[in-house]
Amino acid sequence: MRRKRLSPTRPRRRRWTSRTVYLGGGIHPGSVVVAAGLAAAPPGTTVGDFLTAQVAGYEVGLRAGALLSPRPAGDWYHCTGAAGSIGAAAAVARLYGLDADATTRAITLAWQHAPMATFALPMAKESIGWGALAGVTAADLARCGFLGLPAGYRPPALSGFAATPFDVPGAADNDFVMNFGESFESGRTYFKKYACCRYIHAAAHGLESLLRELGATAEEVAEIEVQTHRGALFLSETSPRTLEHAQYSFPHVLAAVVLDGAAGARQIDEGHLGDPRRDQLAARVRLTHAPEFDSAPPASYPSRVRVRTVDGREAEELCTVAPGDPDLPLSDVELRRKWLDVMTLAVPPDATESVLDGLGDPERVLSDVLSPAWKAVPVTEPATTPAASTRSR
Repeated sequence: MRRKRLSPTRPRRRRWTSRTVYLGGGIHPGSVVVAAGLAAAPPGTTVGDFLTAQVAGYEVGLRAGALLSPRPAGDWYHCTGAAGSIGAAAAVARLYGLDADATTRAITLAWQHAPMATFALPMAKESIGWGALAGVTAADLARCGFLGLPAGYRPPALSGFAATPFDVPGAADNDFVMNFGESFESGRTYFKKYACCRYIHAAAHGLESLLRELGATAEEVAEIEVQTHRGALFLSETSPRTLEHAQYSFPHVLAAVVLDGAAGARQIDEGHLGDPRRDQLAARVRLTHAPEFDSAPPASYPSRVRVRTVDGREAEELCTVAPGDPDLPLSDVELRRKWLDVMTLAVPPDATESVLDGLGDPERVLSDVLSPAWKAVPVTEPATTPAASTRSR
């Protein structure tokens, strides 16, 4: 079927009316909850046991994230590790078989020691590691009796203090927070198609669509304009030199979409940093502020994308959803393809297939399922810098 060429003077506009509704505070729950669960899972834990604990951790962590976001004016940004530590504590408590009292104490301990890291680039990945450590340690301490009170003893409440985000005044009136067991937010989490900040995803998806409509190659793209919310304007670096900066760069990621037709883990990696073709194309990406999008996050991260070619053709699209959103979920085939694509970066394909098949059987012992992957990953010694060597002496 012949492709219809667009007018060089009248860009085509297409509106997407679907909106993502995501109220979990914009955290990455799996990075903390899964890591903590893998570190703490007792011997004999089955896949089903682990998945149940993972759901428990997600449900607690996402609700904590909702209470911590958006932050009050002048307050510090709470990265994933803060709310994630609470979810991790709940997951590990479930793996340990702790009762309600001990689980409550684990969550309280996790919040008392949750990392309060701010956002910076480069960063320590939103305190994910510290959050997982705090969650596991909190569950261990609760299992040992920490914060336990003598039977019948009720100490006086401390006015103005809250043991956890769930104890803040007004939390009990939040329908999203208090619907445990009625609505499962773990089933509405986001699976990323693109290996970058979620602010960029809708724009990347829209760009793919526009390139198909225009039939444009990388050499034919003269300019890409992205209109987005104020909080995303800093993601404008055109020639990042670290992987972390690349993941937070509209120009770099969108250039990958144009050049490679994808922006997954194989395209957004160190091997493409400093690539002249990508840097040259990234320089043609321009970010502008669209005030009407400022109120959208964290429910959605819309952008308006406009592409102009060297011969004057233009196309424009309002992009409100991306693959992985509840309105546009990845299929089972797409999810498996992503797992294979990412895992085979470090694990041989046969071991990857074995792990994926084993995770589909809830009766299998988790350590047995994962052992092919652990055995396939080479053990490396931590890198030692001259400065570190000097300090050690």
